Amino acid sequence: MEKKKLKIRDLGLKQPITGITADSRALQPGMVFVAVRGVSQDGHVFLREAEKKGVLALVGEIPSTEVQASVPYIQVPDSALALAELAVDYYQNPSHSLLMVGVTGTSGKTTTTYLLESILRAAGHEVGVIGTVSVRYGKTEIASTHTTPGAVEIQAILSEMKRQGCTAVVMEVSSHALRQKRVHGTEFDGMIFTNLSPEHLDYHADMEDYFEAKAILFTEIARDSVLGGKDPFAAINSSDTYGKKLLERLTQDHSLKVVRVGQFSDEGQLECEVDGILGTIQDVVVQSPLVGRFNASNISAAVALGQGIGIDPKQIAKGVRDLSGVPGRLERVVNSRGVHIWVDYAHKPDALEKVIKTLREMRAGQKLITVFGCGGDRDRKKRPQMGQIAVQWSDHVWVTSDNPRTEEPMAIIEEIVRGVGSAQNFTIQVDRKKAIFEAIASARPGDLVLIAGKGHEDYQIVGTQKIHFDDREVASEAIRY
Repeated sequence: MEKKKLKIRDLGLKQPITGITADSRALQPGMVFVAVRGVSQDGHVFLREAEKKGVLALVGEIPSTEVQASVPYIQVPDSALALAELAVDYYQNPSHSLLMVGVTGTSGKTTTTYLLESILRAAGHEVGVIGTVSVRYGKTEIASTHTTPGAVEIQAILSEMKRQGCTAVVMEVSSHALRQKRVHGTEFDGMIFTNLSPEHLDYHADMEDYFEAKAILFTEIARDSVLGGKDPFAAINSSDTYGKKLLERLTQDHSLKVVRVGQFSDEGQLECEVDGILGTIQDVVVQSPLVGRFNASNISAAVALGQGIGIDPKQIAKGVRDLSGVPGRLERVVNSRGVHIWVDYAHKPDALEKVIKTLREMRAGQKLITVFGCGGDRDRKKRPQMGQIAVQWSDHVWVTSDNPRTEEPMAIIEEIVRGVGSAQNFTIQVDRKKAIFEAIASARPGDLVLIAGKGHEDYQIVGTQKIHFDDREVASEAIRY
């Protein structure tokens, strides 16, 4: 039996509410406050404050005897789920009447959403995108602070996209968002699993926990989408170990057979050359200016999803062809010196290895130089792994700072260098700008320079301060120096 979803009418209020929030800083009179247990803060400690600020109702997990409020209080088993359900109801379930596509996995989410955006536009849709780079629709583009926004923000964004004329939305769906139930109640027509490799292990207990969080999109969320009247299609990377595991689960467990399943692979379907990617996937002719085997996988994912939701092959082909590049994803820094400079967001071992190997295949005997660092206050296990990868596959590496946050940059670098073993092909330069200048100065015409870790970001986080810093700008300055 389907569990009854919490609705605003269940709060028993006699007047309309002005909003829903789980953020005590956003409290306004007339709102409903939902007390959610977060990673570092328990929202239940703000119940009294919310009441004093004039909310109309409170929702939480603790017994009403512990609250003793003068406004209605609803006890629920899961506040995060209640927040999502109330948000969907408040904004009148905008995803129900939108063509919704969700993309999850470790690497490739952003590029795949850009490909899908282009494909859906070629098919005649007005498209909104929610992702790592930005939230964008029509003439509006807002820089993102999270890959996937909070539960209330998602529904507010979808509602505004719908109001502005969007007919389709593509969303990057993070494991944090799935575990924290931010997308529960959102109805999807399609979903993609790109791959899974170690990341966010400061949040997830282990890789199995990370995988189970990703699988929620294809199980719980898919079931809710079916109950909402949709016929969801899932495109799964069959060449990825965890993709295979997900495929087996979806095809063998009869209780999960609510989602139509298709496969794609990053092996052998497309030719990857320095000028782009060519080939044919079933009846879709692929001609893309993107480069690299991992982008062939992203294209394969987007093509498989497009076919699964019924888009014409010629429209899919046009969409792939029309996408010239993605901000901060192997983004070229154009110059007249003949040095090939790329800026990429790769900030985890799997992504760094993929992008370095991609460029190594194209170097034609020239030197491959890599500049990278690791972020502070994040997963420390990956630091020596990334150091080992960088020196193994690059001719020379500049190890520098990334977003050190509250850690000492040199302490982070020392942990990176622990992974290089006896290798000598690296230089330590704590100052990221100097590292980029030195790396580019060392390059000769025909050499390849990869500046990895920050991609589209135009800032560094030092301590608690955001300082303007754009790898693309610095590289452009260095090449003219």
